[in-house]
Amino acid sequence: MPAVAGFVALPASATNTAGTLQQVFDNPPDQARPWARWWWPGGVVEDGELRREIQVLRQTGFGGAEIQAFNPAIPNLTKAERLQINDYANSTYFAHLKTCTDAAQEQNLQIDVTFGSAWPSGGGFAITPELALLELTPAVTSVRAPVTGPIRLNVPPNTRKFGAMSALDARTKDPRAADWRARIEARQKVVAVVAFKGNAPVLEKNKNYRSAIVKSSGTMEPETTVVLTDRLGADGMLDWVPPSAGDWQIVVFKQFVVDSGVMAGVGEGPQLVLDHFRRAAFDAHARRVGDPMVADGARTKALRGTFIDSLELMPDIYWSEDLVVEFKARRGYDLTPHFPHLLQPGWMESWNPHASAPYFDAGEVGDRIRADYRLTISELLIENFWKPFAEWNHRHGLSARVQAHGGPGDLLQSYGLGDIPETEDLESAGDTHFMRLARAAADLYGKKLVGCESLCWPKRSFDVTPGEWHARVNLLLASGVNAIVMHGFPYALHRDAWPGWYPFAPSPFLEGFSSMINEANPLWAAMGKLNGYIARLQALLQRGRNVVSVAVYLGEIGYYHDIEPKATHTLLHELLRGGYDYDRINDDCIGKGRIERGMLVAPGGARYRALILPPRVSLRASTAAQVARLAKQGLPVFYADRPPLRDEGYFEQETRDRLVRQAIQETLDHGARTADADTMPAALRQAGVAPNLTFTSEPCIFVEKSLDGRSAYFFHNPKDEAVTVRFVSKAPGHPESWNAFDGSRTGLKTTHVDGRQEVSVDIGPGGGAFVVFAARRLPPAPRWTTVDTLDLGQRNWRLGAVGHGAKGRKIERELSLNGLENLGTLDGLADFSGQASYTTELTLPDNWLRDGYRIRLDLGAVHDMAAVAVDGRLVDTLIARPFDTDLTKHLRAGARRLTITVSNSPNNAMIDPKLPGLKNLKPKPAGLLGPVKLLLEQQKAAA
Repeated sequence: MPAVAGFVALPASATNTAGTLQQVFDNPPDQARPWARWWWPGGVVEDGELRREIQVLRQTGFGGAEIQAFNPAIPNLTKAERLQINDYANSTYFAHLKTCTDAAQEQNLQIDVTFGSAWPSGGGFAITPELALLELTPAVTSVRAPVTGPIRLNVPPNTRKFGAMSALDARTKDPRAADWRARIEARQKVVAVVAFKGNAPVLEKNKNYRSAIVKSSGTMEPETTVVLTDRLGADGMLDWVPPSAGDWQIVVFKQFVVDSGVMAGVGEGPQLVLDHFRRAAFDAHARRVGDPMVADGARTKALRGTFIDSLELMPDIYWSEDLVVEFKARRGYDLTPHFPHLLQPGWMESWNPHASAPYFDAGEVGDRIRADYRLTISELLIENFWKPFAEWNHRHGLSARVQAHGGPGDLLQSYGLGDIPETEDLESAGDTHFMRLARAAADLYGKKLVGCESLCWPKRSFDVTPGEWHARVNLLLASGVNAIVMHGFPYALHRDAWPGWYPFAPSPFLEGFSSMINEANPLWAAMGKLNGYIARLQALLQRGRNVVSVAVYLGEIGYYHDIEPKATHTLLHELLRGGYDYDRINDDCIGKGRIERGMLVAPGGARYRALILPPRVSLRASTAAQVARLAKQGLPVFYADRPPLRDEGYFEQETRDRLVRQAIQETLDHGARTADADTMPAALRQAGVAPNLTFTSEPCIFVEKSLDGRSAYFFHNPKDEAVTVRFVSKAPGHPESWNAFDGSRTGLKTTHVDGRQEVSVDIGPGGGAFVVFAARRLPPAPRWTTVDTLDLGQRNWRLGAVGHGAKGRKIERELSLNGLENLGTLDGLADFSGQASYTTELTLPDNWLRDGYRIRLDLGAVHDMAAVAVDGRLVDTLIARPFDTDLTKHLRAGARRLTITVSNSPNNAMIDPKLPGLKNLKPKPAGLLGPVKLLLEQQKAAA
């Protein structure tokens, strides 16, 4: 197997997850390795290249790949490739898939397959117009009475989005779809016309309903509401006049097939999105994209499971043709007269969710109606999409990996239906509180793995560095993730024209995002080192039990950053700073929870010392009763700021409100407390609820594990500078620092403060630290002091640069340097991307080679990674600050050849002032900037 810089091949025994903590840390099991999302350019793949890429992934330390076949407007396709691109969900595609799983099995690699091309799910002749996703679109007409009738109404048109049947897509002209436009149009119908007395809202950005922001809500007198659906003529004239003087609002609600197809979907036929609220639509989709994968003889053991990406549905208002019937059966009343209350643009809008006031302010009546509607939509989504998806996988012996965010459902329950709940770091630039939701679902429902679509930066395609990858990995792991999936690894299409195909490059239509993780990127050389680091940490984090102090209620349907009030974000922030890790908990798990030894035990076995309800006005009566039950059984319950005042729903509200108040009073009678959101940690401590730890320095992000009876913590330093984290913990034993880069273990400095053991751990910029408490004390890492320095920066260096420049031109240059400077300032290298090797000869002073001393190489500033070799032998691969390494064992008396090979990102070579997207890229520093120094350091005597 070819050597990969920084990666040590694991022995065959490493496929076994058994063993001591030390054993799995030294030799991580295969399942601990990170995965990659493997982008296929539709059907334009060849079996030989697929086998090669499987081998490349394995050799670089990946444990698996998720296949995503799609066509995000791939440029420069040949005529033959255009004919192949839609080979998907057919015999050719499934044959390629079989090739991959067979090759993966030979390489001890696993494969997941996206359950459908691209996203959202749908496409092909399986999803007919009758099974396509629907929406409800509103249009408001304002009138001032008295007025003579009939009244001409604004009837909503179909909101134009990305085009469900785009004329630019030749597949929509397939003769088999000749009548689809007519069938789509046949599904259009006015569902309701509702009038009421009140004023119109003041709107901004109201090009369409989805993008509107309500600057000032209109008014509404609910008792004046009248349903007029049967009074609207085909000509848009309403045969009705308001019964009293004043301002009236008349809202027409019309059903449409959503005018947005599967984004970048491949395969034959139109690409309609399936109706996620109708079971028949899922079943049809599964027969097309899933069943052939598991037909007799088609599946190998390497096929682990299937995956559904974040939903990103795009209706104006979420809708199902049987919603009114289902709503009445579940909520007990007719929704139709209350349709105007549903108008609150921004709620679960896929690409731009935003907090907007409702169109019409009817006080708490509107809030109640919307809560009932959202609960119903959530139930329909779970019953008709998420549950069938999980059941399909389990029926075929596969794992279901789910990104439940981006859809209007109970997020925790939807995540929990899968075997691997998966978050992503593109949301809010890696928000730890958002990513902890997937970890919470895993804890609540008993799942061992928490996935993350990882290493995504908005508006950055080509300049993300290994140091940033490393820092982001640490953030993910400290947010509860233990199964990283890198986004991503593109199939080597057009590889001869560097850099080949990259699906998320900047373009006239897309600003670009993600990370380019394949051989075309010079920074691929960092992957082996990074993957080894991840594997060691995930081997530990996939093991044992998460230790989470408190459960914090999540009552919202769907999730985005502004869906909860600012006080809730303050609460979560302060809990972590106060040393309390938390999981969010939903109504389902509160209802199913039990009390053991004063702790809340969730259905999946997770244990919590207290339950916190964030600031909220309402709470379901059934949940309030369950909270009261838990409080009676001894669970500490806390209300942030204030207890809820009423039930969420509309039906029989007086009775349900009274039940909520009674249940809240019962919790207070049994010891429940109220505390301000920003002082909750102090209230918890005062009540005797122990934290995970207590920081005695500036806090940082952390998780705690119980590993084979030992306590362990993983910390992340999000700062751009090194820090020393100090904390006090009740963990028994002696703290050790486990270095995931080299596998070493050292004892940590401890002191005693007020009779407690305080632990100190140094963490580099963006770095992570894994601290394990053990029965025996390890000696601490040696401490060194610098006694002499050799400045290598201003000496003669031979520079050899091999890579690419603008428009893919090859660059091979050899230069002599009398100092170090940005490669971009050197003639012919302004647009360079590749490997720049700096070589110099050095002879150490005789007094440097002594026992009790070490020789450390400090490279200073590096853009963007470096491999250090002495006399042609690789010593170390450095991917993040500080760029330094110990050369003591590699330097001897006499002349030595030091080579530092620096790789930089593709960014500078991708700048093109004439191309949209690429012309906006800015030059980045490149190469070895230094100062480069050799440091002679003497070991300090133990204190």
